[in-house]
Amino acid sequence: MALAIERKAVTKWVERLLELGEVIAPVRTPCGDLLFSIVHSAEEVVWDSANPLHPPKAFVLPQTDPLVKITRNGQGVELEPIHDGARRFLVNVRSCDAKGIAFLTRMHEMDPADASYLRRSDNLTIISMACISPCAVGFCICADSGPFLNDSYDVQLTDLGETYLAEVGSAKGQAAVAEEPNLFRNATEEEVIRRKNLEAAARNHFGEENCHFGSAMRRISTGRVPDALWEKMSDWCLECGACNFVCPTCYCFSVKDLGGNGTWTRCRLWDSCQYSAFTLEASGHNPRAQRKDRMKRRFFHKVSAQYYARDGMVGCVGCGRCIKVCLGATHMPAVVSAIRKGKWHE
Repeated sequence: MALAIERKAVTKWVERLLELGEVIAPVRTPCGDLLFSIVHSAEEVVWDSANPLHPPKAFVLPQTDPLVKITRNGQGVELEPIHDGARRFLVNVRSCDAKGIAFLTRMHEMDPADASYLRRSDNLTIISMACISPCAVGFCICADSGPFLNDSYDVQLTDLGETYLAEVGSAKGQAAVAEEPNLFRNATEEEVIRRKNLEAAARNHFGEENCHFGSAMRRISTGRVPDALWEKMSDWCLECGACNFVCPTCYCFSVKDLGGNGTWTRCRLWDSCQYSAFTLEASGHNPRAQRKDRMKRRFFHKVSAQYYARDGMVGCVGCGRCIKVCLGATHMPAVVSAIRKGKWHE
C-alpha cells in the first residue's frame, strides 16, 4: 500500500503520535551529538542526518532491564513481575536498525518466549526511513538489510523532496496512518516510479560489496577456519566490548539483583561475549578462557549456516557501527574477509 504525505505535514503527524504514546527519534544533543531519544515535541526530530552511533535497540531491550521486584515479607519472599506496556513510536529509524529489531524479536519469540521483550516490541510501531544516500561505512546490502526494506517495518518513508512516499507494512502501521488520515493520500504512479529509481540508485552507490557473508559462512560452518587464524585475529581485539554494545543484533546479558534492605530488583543487563568473565562458571572453570575462543564463538554466532538456519538471516545488518568503534580493526568486514581469504592483514 503506497501513500504520500507532504513534508510539511509530517510534523503534524508526529504531534498526533505524541498524544498516543512515547515517540523516539534521532535528536541533536547540546554537544552536537546525534542519538535516539524520547522527544517531547515534533520539532526535536532530526530528519536529515547520518545514523546515530548507538542503535535504538535499547528501547526494546534496555541496557538495564528490570524484570521482577523481590520483597522479603517475614514469611518468605514475594515476586512481582515488572511490566512495561507503554505504547511507543520509533520514528526516522534507518533500514538496518529496523531489521535489527526484527532480528531481536524473532530471537526472543523462540521457545521459551521472552515476555518482557515481546511486550515492548508488540507495543512498538516502527516508522523507518529508506536510505537514498547510503552511509560511508555501511554494508547493509550485503546483509539484505537495506538500503530499502521489503519487510520488518510498520511504515517505510522515502524522501521524494516535497513529499514522502509512505509504504504501510503492518496493521500497526495502518493504525498509525489512520490517526491522521487527512494528511495522507494515495501515491501517484510517478511517485512510485521515483521511489523505485531511488532504490536502484542507492544500491549502485555501494560500489564493491565488502562483506561476502556467503563464502565466509561456508568456511566457518564446516570448521575450515584454522585456529592459527583465530589466534592471529584475536591478538588485535582489545576486549572492550564496544562492538557488542553498538550492534543492533547483539543481546548477550547477565543478571544482577539491585537494591537491598529487604527489597531487590532483578535486572537483565547488557554484557559482552568478548569479556573473559562472560562464560566464567561458579566452579572457576571457563570454557572460553582464551580470547581466540571468544572471538571464534562470536563470529560463529553471527555468520554460521547453523545460526542462519535458526534465525533466518546472518546476525549482522551491515550498519557499519562496529567499524566506527573497533579499536583493533576486528570488525565484521575485516574478520569476514580474513575468513574468506584465509589470512589476516598485518
